[in-house]
Amino acid sequence: MGLHGKPLNINIDDQPTTPLKLDDASASWDVLASFMERFLEQWESEALPPRVIDFLPDEPGVFRRMVLIELIKIDMEYRRQRNCDFLRLEDYHERFPELARPDGMPTDLIFEEYHVRKTSGEEVDLQEYGQRFPSQADAIVRLFKLDANTVTTSLSDGLAHSKFSTGERVGDFYLMSSLGAGAFGSVFLARQEAMQRLVALKISMDKGTEAQTLAQLDHPNIVRVYDQMRMPGQNLRLLYMQFVAGGTLQSIIREGNRRQCRDAKMLAETIAETLDQTGVVTAQNVPLKSELVDRPWSEVTCRIGMELASALHYAHEQGILHRDVKPANVLLEANGTAKLADFNISFSSQLEGTSPAAYFGGSLAYMSPEQLEACHPEHTRQASDLDGRSDVFSLGVMLWELLFGTRPFGDEELVGSWRTSLLGMAELRREQIPQPKQMPTDDVGRRLLAILQRCIKPEPRDRYQTAELLARDLGMCLEPRVAQLQQSSKRGLMALAARHPVIACIIAGIGPNAIAGFFNYVYNDQAIIRQLEGTNAFNAFWNVQFVINGTAFPLATIVGVWYLWPMVKGLRQVNHRQPPTDLLLARRRAFRLGRFVSYLGIIEWSIAGIAFPVALHILLGGLERQWYFHFVGSLLICGMIAAAYPFFFLSTLAIRAFVPPMFEAEPMNKLDVRELRWMSRHMDWFLYLAGGVPAAGVMLLLVAGHMEDPHSSLALKVLSAAGAIGFGFALSLSRSVHADITALLKAAELFDDTRDSDRN
Repeated sequence: MGLHGKPLNINIDDQPTTPLKLDDASASWDVLASFMERFLEQWESEALPPRVIDFLPDEPGVFRRMVLIELIKIDMEYRRQRNCDFLRLEDYHERFPELARPDGMPTDLIFEEYHVRKTSGEEVDLQEYGQRFPSQADAIVRLFKLDANTVTTSLSDGLAHSKFSTGERVGDFYLMSSLGAGAFGSVFLARQEAMQRLVALKISMDKGTEAQTLAQLDHPNIVRVYDQMRMPGQNLRLLYMQFVAGGTLQSIIREGNRRQCRDAKMLAETIAETLDQTGVVTAQNVPLKSELVDRPWSEVTCRIGMELASALHYAHEQGILHRDVKPANVLLEANGTAKLADFNISFSSQLEGTSPAAYFGGSLAYMSPEQLEACHPEHTRQASDLDGRSDVFSLGVMLWELLFGTRPFGDEELVGSWRTSLLGMAELRREQIPQPKQMPTDDVGRRLLAILQRCIKPEPRDRYQTAELLARDLGMCLEPRVAQLQQSSKRGLMALAARHPVIACIIAGIGPNAIAGFFNYVYNDQAIIRQLEGTNAFNAFWNVQFVINGTAFPLATIVGVWYLWPMVKGLRQVNHRQPPTDLLLARRRAFRLGRFVSYLGIIEWSIAGIAFPVALHILLGGLERQWYFHFVGSLLICGMIAAAYPFFFLSTLAIRAFVPPMFEAEPMNKLDVRELRWMSRHMDWFLYLAGGVPAAGVMLLLVAGHMEDPHSSLALKVLSAAGAIGFGFALSLSRSVHADITALLKAAELFDDTRDSDRN
């Protein structure tokens, strides 16, 4: 595969290196740059061509081969410029057999030879390269189609920026201090004289046209690019942008690993140290924002992730992919706000993948499997095949590292050829199921882990389909109670209810009514029917009871199932990861199911209260007026009591079992917020129904003077006890669901399109 699970702790300078750790990218670049600079100096100072072998590291391995490839690129360029004997790749291969091992001549070298010959005015036939390197003919054709202008792949062009230092003036900019340097650019804190403002100035190769595009991006979590200037004589570009003083997310991850402690205090102290180094602003003047202060690390990670996912969604909406999401490209303001930087919109898949450029940027470790395949010169996947889900994968890897201190796929290494390593890394992402070394213990952490595991699914169709969906889930996760809701919906009784919603709703809706119906039957039988003269009274009562209940309960079940069916359909689609057709309707039915069943129950009990005495009057040939009032009153009281409890049961199921999975598939919107507010406002009315109606029933029995009647006395005791117990249970459910709704509404306030919704 080209990878080892656990890398060796090897220093690339003084050890017989075989693999290269991705975490050593910065150190590797420094060493490689020193070899290249010495070779360039020799070419500039001597008349005769220097020998490549004199500038190679002694130890065999991946790094030596990497140096060899870059030195050959320089050698070919200078030989052509100086009119020295031009060596073809076969000549280099004869001197350095390792060049073509283990899987043929490096494609970037083939492309570089073509570039040198073409730019010097030589007529070059593409078929020639197919004949010289037949095993790589297809890859060569694809590469040459990618770049008709034959841009060089040599890293030596990236050395020009390193000659600038603090205190110099470059164009309109005075370089105040260094903010960082890498293989492809140096970044300085600079003062722009014309505008009298501080900017971050990136000096890099004059390559690509991304500045014009990035300058159009205006989002609070994207570093604002002002403009660019070119230095044509030196082939350099000055990109000046918003100065973000708090350092990078990479420094936060490193400091957390160094301390073996990750918390908001560590975040604040690391930002403060960076601010002190720049001297522009102090941590005392700009404290950490309140959303991060004293928060658990899982919530800090959620907050940063939500901000970055929102930024990615905004960029994707503008048709721009980032393609290089990694900790070094996330900057932090003094108050802890995260900002995305360095959009790699000029990424050209295989052309960049032919050289170790991505390795030195530290990007490989965060790439999705499809992006790694797009980097492979012989793979059919192209850069145009990538979409926003690739950025979602990279963000998931980065947030995993921020949360746990290590990346989900371990400390990957480059072993063997560049192409073998790329395929090996892609294969590792497709085969491995990452698990953290230590599982989170808090609800937010557990929910966040589930979110990140979804982000890094190997198949794009199994990830969040947009960065917006990811941002919503991270925002919901910021509320611990919402995180608990989402987790509890996946286990225990709530998960069972979500898998079998029809059965759960029938039990929650029919159960209280069946209990009330049984109580009403026993009470009316003993208090009314047995006091009527004649033996036909009981038979008539039983027949009426059978017909009415045999009609009412099945009818209520049919109507209820019809009403909840859109919700059932939506849940099935979500549970089976099918594209949902109308989750908005499904969620609306879930929110309204409790009140619908309650209203349906009250209507049926009211109709039964009239139907019972009328039917008995017909069957018995007459019925005294007092029994009419008795039947109507008893059925209405039982019906109203029974109607209150389905509301609480079904509302609890909706909030804790049915809605959370649907929120994961489709974000909350204003209509959902409106439904939640209605449910919250009317919960007290149903609570009054659960407690007030039994009390009213007791008062009616007392006023009617039936205390001496043993049947009425028993009913009074049962009604009082059941009412008290039921009210206590309903009160507990009401408070719990109220808290759930409050947490959901608080999470909705994080997003513009669900904030300040209609409260009427």
